[in-house]
Amino acid sequence: MKNFFNFKNKNVLIMGGSSGFGAEIAKLFNSQGSKVWITGRNIKKLKNVYKKCKNKSKIFYNSIDVNDQNELKNYVNLLKKKIQHLNVIVYCCGTNKRSEFNKISNSDFDSVLNTNFISAFNFYKLIFPLIKNKNIKTRIINFTSIFSGRTYEKRTSYSTSKAALKALTKNLALEWCNKNITVNCISPGPFLTEINLPVLKNKKNYNDFCQKIPLGRFGNTSEILSSVLFLASDESSYVNGSEIIVDGGWTIK
Repeated sequence: MKNFFNFKNKNVLIMGGSSGFGAEIAKLFNSQGSKVWITGRNIKKLKNVYKKCKNKSKIFYNSIDVNDQNELKNYVNLLKKKIQHLNVIVYCCGTNKRSEFNKISNSDFDSVLNTNFISAFNFYKLIFPLIKNKNIKTRIINFTSIFSGRTYEKRTSYSTSKAALKALTKNLALEWCNKNITVNCISPGPFLTEINLPVLKNKKNYNDFCQKIPLGRFGNTSEILSSVLFLASDESSYVNGSEIIVDGGWTIK
């Protein structure tokens, strides 16, 4: 039987791989025999991901701030010295600062927009030389959110940034498909991740959220992995500019 998910020796880059979805995805591709490159701000968390990967010779981590263009440029230059082409890119850098619209400071709004969207814009401009060889497939997966199409109280900054990233996904899918590149996004709903700690710490708030989810619970980070594998695989060759929503049914209510 054909192996639909063969990632052995593929070069996989995960931007935002120190925790949450990124950490789980790093461990997944490492277990598949890929050469995995991960970034994050927190070197301690990156080392922890490294320790949890079985194939230590194929996991590489670097601490960078994606909002610092010099650090981003230096990291891309480092990759260019190490590899000739990236087969899979997963962009899941993310932050959130919850506030009512009238109370949002410009600095907080800029912080969320920069991390969730502007950094991706800058990154893709820099990384293009490592994916432009049309003789080799490249799969790009951006992590957006269900809040890129819907919103919730105190989510103005987050929703705006993720909606922008989804629009960028569609534009890149249109402009880069002639280079044998597909660009898609995954929009998670409520998951048990660090970014949702403010909700998870408040039991009443958590239970209220769960009532909005047909499956009645938050997702485990491992439940996103099958969607990542599909979009990263050769078998997703006709999927481009699309969004996979993984939310336990939240958006159908």
